[in-house]
Amino acid sequence: MTQDNTVRLLLVNDNPRELFALNTILSDLEATTLTARSGREALALLLQQDFALIILDVKMPGMDGFETAGLIRQRSRSKHTPIIFITAHRATDLDCARGYELGAVDYLFTPVVPEVLKSKAKAFIELYKNHRYIRQMDVELTQLNYQLQQQVEHITRLNEVLRAEITAREQAEAIALQSETAHLIVQNTGDYVALLDAEGRWLYASPSYHARFGTDNTLPGSDFFDLVHPDDRERVREAFYRLVASGEAARMQYRVLLPTSAERFLESEASLVHDPSGKVAQVVLVSRDITERKEMEAYVLHLSYHDPLTALPNRALLEDRMKQVTAYEDRQHSHAALLFIDLDHFKDINDSLGHAAGDRLLQEVAERLSTCVREEDTVARLGGDEFVALLVGIRHVHNAAVVANKVIATVSAPCRIEGRELRVSPSIGIAIFPNDGKNMEALMRNADTAMYYAKQAGRGQFSFFTPKMNETASRRWRISSALQRALEQDEFALHYQPRVCATSGEIRGFEALIRWPQPNGEWIPPSQFIPIAEETGVIKAIGEWVIREACRQVKRWSVEALPIQPVAVNVSARQFRRDGVVQTMKGILRETGIPPTMLQAELTESTIMADPVAAAKILQEIRRLGVHIAIDDFGTGYSSLACLKRFPVDTLKIDAAFVRDIATDPDDAAIVSAIIALAHHLKLTVVAEGVETADQMAFLVEHGCEQIQGYYFSKPLPPDQARALLASGRIDVPD
Repeated sequence: MTQDNTVRLLLVNDNPRELFALNTILSDLEATTLTARSGREALALLLQQDFALIILDVKMPGMDGFETAGLIRQRSRSKHTPIIFITAHRATDLDCARGYELGAVDYLFTPVVPEVLKSKAKAFIELYKNHRYIRQMDVELTQLNYQLQQQVEHITRLNEVLRAEITAREQAEAIALQSETAHLIVQNTGDYVALLDAEGRWLYASPSYHARFGTDNTLPGSDFFDLVHPDDRERVREAFYRLVASGEAARMQYRVLLPTSAERFLESEASLVHDPSGKVAQVVLVSRDITERKEMEAYVLHLSYHDPLTALPNRALLEDRMKQVTAYEDRQHSHAALLFIDLDHFKDINDSLGHAAGDRLLQEVAERLSTCVREEDTVARLGGDEFVALLVGIRHVHNAAVVANKVIATVSAPCRIEGRELRVSPSIGIAIFPNDGKNMEALMRNADTAMYYAKQAGRGQFSFFTPKMNETASRRWRISSALQRALEQDEFALHYQPRVCATSGEIRGFEALIRWPQPNGEWIPPSQFIPIAEETGVIKAIGEWVIREACRQVKRWSVEALPIQPVAVNVSARQFRRDGVVQTMKGILRETGIPPTMLQAELTESTIMADPVAAAKILQEIRRLGVHIAIDDFGTGYSSLACLKRFPVDTLKIDAAFVRDIATDPDDAAIVSAIIALAHHLKLTVVAEGVETADQMAFLVEHGCEQIQGYYFSKPLPPDQARALLASGRIDVPD
């Protein structure tokens, strides 16, 4: 077996952007980098291979870095593997002590300095190579000792077998099997024993040979190789003649054919018997049936290269085929395509229906994917809801798009799982060999990046990789890494945009809008960092910070005896769907002591309509706290009048997209008029967002819109300017 000299590094992080950045930093080292997005994935990889270094994220959902490290240390194979913990949090002395007790060799904090990480990784790579060399020397010495012992045992066993066979034959010829006991001993000899001449012709076959293969096939003078499977015959014949020529004992494994045409595997040990002149007189062949062992080896090999749930090739087999494909396509100057396929909202199915239903859905998706490609292509499952399709020998990039469209249509079709009709759509990223990468690591990374673009574009579609995506992905990773730091170091700020009475100009409230100023004086707009916060889960902490800071600001204004007004905060879809949003509001209201009516929760129409039944329950709980509720961006979703009546809503906010052209576009004017009439019918307050011109203002006043929000009156203001506005109590309505 060829010695695997690959040096591997394992990166464990639940954040795909951080994985990408760390992978990029270490990409030019003399090591192969593997990644895992959870502790469980890391432990699975450690069962299959060794690593020179593990770079392990501390803060991961489910099994965190400390728990993962503890399990790594419990396994003898990885007991001494160096671990570097990496975290966005400043570790306390207790954290450090716990990490070092678990065998950590260092702590690093994000954002990581690339040069520091590379230098540490290089040192452990060299240390690993030295240790591996020493282990290899020990293994080789052990193997040599074992081989010597096996040779001694082999010779001893051959002598015993030959003595038994010669004795039995002499007794049989001398007394014609007069002894029934001797006859039974001969008939039940476990091994197959054959004596052949130097040309491979039968001289003698043990009774076990006769019983298994029949007397006709083992007659003296007939060709032994006729029993061997045709596909193995020449190989065994050549090995036999080499044995006769060299005089050295040999061991062979090969298939044989039974009289029933069934196949069995035999393992044979061969040695030579010489006549007084030194010529080979006989070849002694002692064989045993190893069919069950071969079948088990084949089964284990299949498990090593296939996903146990879907029976698709796994990452290891995909990597092997990728190497073959890239080598061939490179010589032929043709193209291959790698499609990175991720199922949209699969986690929701797992959470709502359970893992058994999720596994059955994955099996169904695997079957459908296999029907979308040719026989020479490969569909593999990487883990979770991630699949890869490797398309070989494509002539045009358009061919990859055709397959991607076929995958989307096939996978998106409804299927029945446990009596339910389920639908799941795939988002696909496509990377082309050799344009987008010349090895699996580069192609996978770039296809993964393109897949995220497909998700951002609306899901259920595909996207080809472009170099510009890497730049954007790097920026997104930097923002993602900085978000946690911004929370810890209180870098965010709230600005307040007033809601104004349309007729009198009186201040009726504010909307709290988050801002992220940078040390260089620039601002990162919410449109850039909020989607990243949603993806990484940081939005929950940011949303909690916004609610707390807005309530604290109301409290400060109250202490100054200002005429306080309600402040609205935006509740994100992910924050709303997670358990605890009601308890968060309740705790902050108790902490700050402000009246609940001074807080208003704003949710987009699409957030509420994603699951109207669950939304109605949560909204009722928020309303029972005394907090007012507004539906933001109204008109852009799909809420029905029946649903709207069930929700305990106080305010409808008309989306700015409809307000923008109400003075010139009859359709927008009709929509806004209808929303205002609907709000009045339901006895709700209506607020128009994005009001910037006198014409828009005149239309809204004419049609009875009570409150206005937009640059026509005021942009979002920092707290001190908002305080001054609150103290005045009103804004003069422009003529």
